[in-house]
Amino acid sequence: MPSSRITSMTALIHLLRRIALTCCLLIPQTALAQTIPGQTSPQFTQALTDWLADKDEASLPVFATLARDGNAAARLMLGVIDKDASMQGPWLILQDRADRIALLRAPGGLSGRSWLRQVREIRFAAILMDVLDSRTDLDQILDLVDLGEERAARFSLISLEARQWVGFAEKADDPRFPIATRYLIWREWQKAGDRAAALNAALASLHPGDGQRLLLRAPVAVPDLESWLMLTDLGQPLRQLCQQNCGQTQPSCMRAGLRALGGYRRLASIGTPTQLLISDAAFAASPRGLASVLRRSLSYAHLTESRLRPLRRINACFTDLLAAEGQRY
Repeated sequence: MPSSRITSMTALIHLLRRIALTCCLLIPQTALAQTIPGQTSPQFTQALTDWLADKDEASLPVFATLARDGNAAARLMLGVIDKDASMQGPWLILQDRADRIALLRAPGGLSGRSWLRQVREIRFAAILMDVLDSRTDLDQILDLVDLGEERAARFSLISLEARQWVGFAEKADDPRFPIATRYLIWREWQKAGDRAAALNAALASLHPGDGQRLLLRAPVAVPDLESWLMLTDLGQPLRQLCQQNCGQTQPSCMRAGLRALGGYRRLASIGTPTQLLISDAAFAASPRGLASVLRRSLSYAHLTESRLRPLRRINACFTDLLAAEGQRY
């Protein structure tokens, strides 16, 4: 067989493989997601409704009881709530330490044990626990995308970045690598200095206000940044918060929120604690989702006048919301 024909057939095989992979990725994530035992329990669904309504006092004691009785969905919920302060409201924070531990964790040790360790048969919980224990790798994290947990994948990749992980560029051709964190790949190209054309093409493909440009030290004008914030799928809870409370000044409200959160990385990390139990849209539209933006902002830095002043110059409405939430603690 002529070598040119072999080359053509090889190229066709590679093309068909890529098409098959793309088709798999287009399957609705719910078809790939794991069903969690206990998630259809009436007690669990009511507690989840109360939790999304930002009612810790009504939801957490029920989750805790269900978790002790073996409900895996309740164990998963408590595990992710325990690991993220932005998911915890003032009622919980103002409980004494022993009561907080009893509500959020399994018995054992001096401070209890994460319920996530009790549901490692749930692939998402196992990967997340490895991320938190600093024992994960890129392949595990990209498996989260297959599970429909892209926000968790973004968070996990950014966690690797914080630990000075190198080797993101090795996954440049993996279609699962989230678009919103591809700056990790591009920055390695930037440092290596041997992919200038590819880097320029990547930057050219971005919206001129895309927050990833800031991390690559590319210029971003304020109007472009606000335009991008109004368009991006990232930070849906922030968009809902500004739309519902500061509608007339939504673009600058979102820019103030971006700054209060601590920048692009933290914007890319907010969202549903687990897509397996709560969709991104449902979380973003809920009182819990809206409050999580303010609580994550409060966890980033202390609420002081010196911090509020520059935020107020960007958007007074968002600053008032942040200050009011801070007073609840």
